[in-house]
Amino acid sequence: MAESKLYPPPRPTTPRLAPWEHVEELVQRLDRLIALLEGVAPAPPAPPPEWPGWEPIISKLDEIKNQLAELGITVTTTWEAKEPEVIYREAIRTIGTFHSEMVNWKKGKRLILKVKNTLDQQVTIQPIGNIRHATDGAVDISVGPLPPCAPGGYISVGLAWDDWHPFVGCDITTVAPAPTSGMLMVEAVVQE
Repeated sequence: MAESKLYPPPRPTTPRLAPWEHVEELVQRLDRLIALLEGVAPAPPAPPPEWPGWEPIISKLDEIKNQLAELGITVTTTWEAKEPEVIYREAIRTIGTFHSEMVNWKKGKRLILKVKNTLDQQVTIQPIGNIRHATDGAVDISVGPLPPCAPGGYISVGLAWDDWHPFVGCDITTVAPAPTSGMLMVEAVVQE
């Protein structure tokens, strides 16, 4: 059986100093580090006086775009939204399923369908997609369970890249009893 021995801790090689005794040396080292970092990357400019306006941001983006063009890099994606397009506007008076027009989403990245229901009955909305500009042969786009659009209410459905179809619209379904007043409007906004 081995005999256990106690070994004392090694003697410190540097004397322990109070933190305030070398503050001046620490400040000098930090100043040197800051000077080195400023030499590598200059400090960002102060925000312009009109901040948070958009003009300085847009002009800076244009400047970056021009610099990239000089390097032979073309920026083609500006991620701008088109104007809202009304794809359905009807005064529904019967029970059934109705189709909206299809919106062209060939170059889009995102799409919003906004529903405004002034009918006196609720409706359900189901986004549909197709490879052709037609509702015939369109398939449901699975976006999860959507709440019905209540009478006098609004809902919106957001579609992204994984929901992409070249053409998108929606099916509108009414349930008993049939609406007797109001109108249903569906607008689409495509972001390219």
